[in-house]
Amino acid sequence: MTEIISKGEIGSKITQALKAGSGVNINELATSLADAESMAGINAVTKKKEISEVAVSGYAVLKASVLSLQNSFKALEDKDGLLTHSVASSSEGMIEAEITSQSSAKAGTSRIRVLFVARPEVTEVTANNGSSSDLLLFNSATATISGLDKVYLTVKGGTEVPVNVGSPTPKGIVDAINSANVGGITARTLIKGSTGTKVSILVESKTGAANAFTIRTNASSELSRIEKQPAQDLKIKVNNLAEIFRDNNSPTDVVEGLQLKIRQTTASGESHNIVVTASTSSLETSLESVIASYNDFLTVADYLTGDPDEDDKVAGSLSREKSTVNLVKNSIRGTLNTPSEAASNANFSTLRDLGISSKLGGVLSLDSTKFAAALKTNFTDVRTMLTGDTNNQFASDVGDHGLALDMRTALEALVSDTGSIKAKETTTAAAVAQYEEQLLDLTERLEGIKARYMKQFAAMETLVQRSKNTGSYLEGQFKAMESMYSN
Repeated sequence: MTEIISKGEIGSKITQALKAGSGVNINELATSLADAESMAGINAVTKKKEISEVAVSGYAVLKASVLSLQNSFKALEDKDGLLTHSVASSSEGMIEAEITSQSSAKAGTSRIRVLFVARPEVTEVTANNGSSSDLLLFNSATATISGLDKVYLTVKGGTEVPVNVGSPTPKGIVDAINSANVGGITARTLIKGSTGTKVSILVESKTGAANAFTIRTNASSELSRIEKQPAQDLKIKVNNLAEIFRDNNSPTDVVEGLQLKIRQTTASGESHNIVVTASTSSLETSLESVIASYNDFLTVADYLTGDPDEDDKVAGSLSREKSTVNLVKNSIRGTLNTPSEAASNANFSTLRDLGISSKLGGVLSLDSTKFAAALKTNFTDVRTMLTGDTNNQFASDVGDHGLALDMRTALEALVSDTGSIKAKETTTAAAVAQYEEQLLDLTERLEGIKARYMKQFAAMETLVQRSKNTGSYLEGQFKAMESMYSN
């Protein structure tokens, strides 16, 4: 890196090299005197600026910790989110069930008896009008069918729909039916033999009796149509009540909150048991998350207000702001002790009533025994206390709010853009900017002092040099006189 030297310093060094002037490095002297006057102030402001900069970082970390605690209450706000439902079938190979809505599912057992499964209609189209014992297959999927250019489809209860066939072949019929998509009817060719290319056409509807259909063509030689399977609805009984009919085997509205997947009928007199169980494990997990977030907040607060660490600038970054951090801690501690507006039972109105307690050092813990006892006998009261028996409630909603929503709203006052932490962060950042301006002023002042000293010392050097020149002249005169008189 090239060192930049001022003109004054160059002049001083030339003077010294020529052994002229006083022999003093006036640039170094001016710098030292200017530093002596100014560096104490510059160092003090620099130190304040560094402290404020790490404090800004400290407030950001503190805010993030409070935000984490605030977010942990979100899982406790909705009444339908406090229980986790699961489902099992007594005959997994014959009927399955899965939860489609945690909020709609109800704990209990449903007895399902399957009388008929839903089926599509399947019709086979072949090349002649013979009986089922002497059907004549098409020679191949591309065999020509004389006079064919249309297929007519009629879904049960509907009008006949003509479908144009582009190629008069079995494959042409299949392509035309699939492209037309009349009532969900589909088609495919089927090789019937173990060898060869002879095919028939299988035409299939959607499941359900209402999807039965008829098919005909305009072929000059009439084609054979044999119904292989009639369309049929699913027919079941739930808990021995009236029969229920659906057009598919995966109904979602037979058992509340569940989708059934039915594969076959039930043996006479037998039923499948679909068992829904409800667990409070999600509630306990959510409370444990709140506790962990609060304890993490305490750890962060101690870290920020503790001893500084040379290797970690954020550590101890708020050691001069302990009063502010303590105010935040006290505010949060008070929030956690707030009773619920929506409490329906005086014995269940705060988090303490669920078994959450404070230990040495202020950390929280959950008494699992007390928690389990509260849920076993008073789950409804606990749910009301936490959620106000609502889903998706807003702080602006009229009426009593659940405790979880009120907790989150109270913490919002600390972390919002108008909250107390943001206010301190903004004030501290403004102080950093102010210190930077002061440093600029002090640096300019330092340079001014140095320039003043350089000007004074330059004048001194001129006087010294003049004195030296006069002395040298007189010395020369005296030596000349000595020489003259000695002769």
